[in-house]
Amino acid sequence: MFKKIVLATFSVAALAGASLVNAAYFDFQDWIDINGEHGFNIFSLTEDGLTLTATATEAPAGTPSHVYMDDEYNGIIGGMGVCSVLVGDQCNPSSDDNVSIDGGNAEILSWELSQNITDVTLGLGDTDHYDYNGDILYRYGAGGWTLATDVVDDGFLTLALDGSSNLIEFKAVGDEFADHFYIRNADITIVPVPAAVWLFASGLLGLVGVARRRAS
Repeated sequence: MFKKIVLATFSVAALAGASLVNAAYFDFQDWIDINGEHGFNIFSLTEDGLTLTATATEAPAGTPSHVYMDDEYNGIIGGMGVCSVLVGDQCNPSSDDNVSIDGGNAEILSWELSQNITDVTLGLGDTDHYDYNGDILYRYGAGGWTLATDVVDDGFLTLALDGSSNLIEFKAVGDEFADHFYIRNADITIVPVPAAVWLFASGLLGLVGVARRRAS
């Protein structure tokens, strides 16, 4: 009987661990469609239990900038970008509302998630709000910048991460219009929370101990 309970305990704990691996989908175009065009010093959104907090800076000086949620152009909603100068709630100039490099200043879009993350699939738009097919640079955790060149024809890019961090940043490769982009959406895989798994398993093991004492 005791062996059966132990086996059940670890089986359920394993299932609990598996159930903690899930994905959160952030649709920035949908958010803009509902809320309109806005600029933020800090933008925060929670989906499927995961909170994404976005900020922006300009390199190399690290000057604080603005996260910009850009509305329609060519009949297509833009997505999340970066704006250096806000006048009221609008970007000035209006063309500086995506992730870009301007005069040597690289706009960096930074995401902090409420849990560590692994695979991230981004939907990307170009300066005219059509599907983006160029390259981007990203930095995960404390690592260096990595060039991502495998954007597929419909503007989607998947980044395979190791689950060691909850931080990821993005910037443009160059200062041509063809290098600038918006992030339309993000499908993010969440790393399991080990503490929750072990807490669950510990509780079950406690029940095993009680059952064993009763049996003796």
